[in-house]
Amino acid sequence: MIVTIGHLGSRVKGMNHLFFRYFLAAIIMLQPAWKSALGQEWTQFRGPGASGHSAAKGIPVKISEKNIKWSSRLPGTGHSSPVLWEDTIFLTATDGDAGGVRYVMALDAGNGKEKWRNKQTFDTYRQHRFNDYSSSTPCCDGKSVYVAWTSPKGVEVVALDHAGKQRWSKTLGKFYAKHGSSASPVLAGGSLIIGSHGENGASFIAGLDPESGDEKWRLNRKSNDKGAYSTPVMRKAHDGVLELVFSSTAHGITALNPENGKIRWEHDAGFSQRCVGGPVISGNTIFVAAGSGSGGKESAVVNINNGKPETAWEAGLKGLPYVPTGLSFKGLLFLLNDGGIMTCRRATDGRVLWQERVIGAPYSSPVCINDKIYCCSKEGELNVLLASDKLEPVSSYRFPEGIYATPAVARGSLFVRTFSKLYCIGN
Repeated sequence: MIVTIGHLGSRVKGMNHLFFRYFLAAIIMLQPAWKSALGQEWTQFRGPGASGHSAAKGIPVKISEKNIKWSSRLPGTGHSSPVLWEDTIFLTATDGDAGGVRYVMALDAGNGKEKWRNKQTFDTYRQHRFNDYSSSTPCCDGKSVYVAWTSPKGVEVVALDHAGKQRWSKTLGKFYAKHGSSASPVLAGGSLIIGSHGENGASFIAGLDPESGDEKWRLNRKSNDKGAYSTPVMRKAHDGVLELVFSSTAHGITALNPENGKIRWEHDAGFSQRCVGGPVISGNTIFVAAGSGSGGKESAVVNINNGKPETAWEAGLKGLPYVPTGLSFKGLLFLLNDGGIMTCRRATDGRVLWQERVIGAPYSSPVCINDKIYCCSKEGELNVLLASDKLEPVSSYRFPEGIYATPAVARGSLFVRTFSKLYCIGN
């Protein structure tokens, strides 16, 4: 938007001069917000606030071949999700033919054609056989796409501009976890947040200046023998402060201020298992699970009252998730476990409203588009159901290969990453 002061002033001759000054100042202050709002539909793992929610219109609920607008073959493997800024998709992939090679790439959201590919080399390392060197989802803003890599050298953060040129690179510290890594960077409170809860040496959470990569703050954390793989989720606290909520075996549930790294509150959940799925937040109620092997083994549910966590209710063992991060919707929690069974609970008291199999075994986390939940399985199913206190399946579609990545939603389309392709689905 262009505002010509002289032209605008000539049209408001009768306007009180002081009022006009405030009016013009308001327009100028709002202008960056209007610009930035154009591209911020899905800029990080699980979208706005890492909540998994979208209000996008036009996403089909009954998916068929005719809804696939395009598909694009990827140059390698990866469990990371696509993120978008305006008409550009950013994605990471590991070259399976060339050892120690990863790519950050950009695709045109309109047709799936590759815009550029940035090659990154690294030292390979041992990880879980179902993990991938490109598991961490990047995040982006109007200037850059940010990627957090892990390798034997430590945690490396790279910022590339929207043309694929490197702006800066920082190595933050050592990292080791026997299953590899997957936690994704997020932008919050003017900081680029990198969470590192490893199993050897000192763990940390760091807030970087997105412009330069300089470290604004660092919160040193203790480690144990269970690394954390989950991505933090944002919430607005009772006093209006933005909180970033982390889960880890060593610290349970932690909320910090992303502007300065100060801990706002913490709840020792007494976990002995790994945190892979992230927190699920419904108002002042926060659900976190931990597990190993075949599924969830532990959980903690807290209510936050005036900035203090208190145990809300006990979830028991049946149906607990491990890898997938759940959803909240209108006072309900939808928790998808590793066998494909979803449990719908009332957030206030934990009452189970229904518990049924909705999909094959998943690694992907479900997303909610308006009042519909989209779930993907390791076998390539995409099932849609109503986000309701009663189980109401809507549709089912099967891709020709499996899905480990969580879908993205932007530009009126659903973006699904299978083992070798990225699909764009829309009407």
